[in-house]
Amino acid sequence: MRACAALALSGRYAAMGRQAAAGLRAWADDRGVALRIEDDRSEPEESARLLAALAATADLAFGPYGSGPARAVAREMAGRAEVVWNHGGAAVPRTGARLVDVLGPAESYWRGLPAALEALGEGGAPVAVVRCPGGFGAAVAEGALRALPGGDRAATLDLDPADPGACAGAALKAGARWLVGGGRAEDDLALGRALAGTGLRAGLVVCGVGLAGEELGDAVAGWIGPAQWAPGGPPPPVALPPGADYPAAQALAAGLLAERAAELAGSPRPDALWDAARAMRATTFLGPYAVDGGGRQTAHAPLIVAWRGRGAGLRREVVWRPGGSERLPG
Repeated sequence: MRACAALALSGRYAAMGRQAAAGLRAWADDRGVALRIEDDRSEPEESARLLAALAATADLAFGPYGSGPARAVAREMAGRAEVVWNHGGAAVPRTGARLVDVLGPAESYWRGLPAALEALGEGGAPVAVVRCPGGFGAAVAEGALRALPGGDRAATLDLDPADPGACAGAALKAGARWLVGGGRAEDDLALGRALAGTGLRAGLVVCGVGLAGEELGDAVAGWIGPAQWAPGGPPPPVALPPGADYPAAQALAAGLLAERAAELAGSPRPDALWDAARAMRATTFLGPYAVDGGGRQTAHAPLIVAWRGRGAGLRREVVWRPGGSERLPG
């Protein structure tokens, strides 16, 4: 079997794109799949160009990392027969492309926010929701607003990436104890640096991955983030490389699901694969999988992790899972 992907091996999404590449390679090596990965340089139009060319010569095609690149692929592939397994774009409108979501949508990232705050002893704390630039950031913020009871909303703020301190100041002025939202990793990290030492606690998308601890250190202690998968959870059936995080897990799960859909279809032919992908119901180490007729994920939502400890003991622990919350010792 032949598989292909366009992934960010360089550029702004490279840290996450390389993780995704590692996940796909782990699957392909284990299953004896011939995998070709091309570097889209974190540029959406390059993602679209590369994947459109690669998909025509492969049995299974995997999308890029990042909602911007994934949206460009969805536009380019509209009307095409090939199926694209989307493991890295959480905010991708339907265009008519045969795009199959593996990860939970951006609107679901903060579904468990009230329960997570309750588990941390912060139930009812005033929350300012930050809307980060781009479609992904807007969708994440919209989901947070939907999850919060009206009385817990201190403010809704827009992040200016050039002046993250202004957002932190506005949240403090509004009386917030928490600032929640998130978008691109570089924007979240800049906002995290601006929040350090202010007394505000943060819930940001980047706090779901180890990069937050690496870049922000002890400042993240007590902060929370959404994660499609957390190390230490259900072990994957194929070993991921040391240091793998949820972008690698998402990509590995995409490989497993695509492979299973091809088995159910009896062939990787696009029409049969598309029908099988939409009819399939499964559970992987990442969680449940089901999509609607347009390929949108309907079963999976991210869990929420909190950062605990200090220094070498800094770590993430799950405080909420879809379907129920989990309280952990402090």
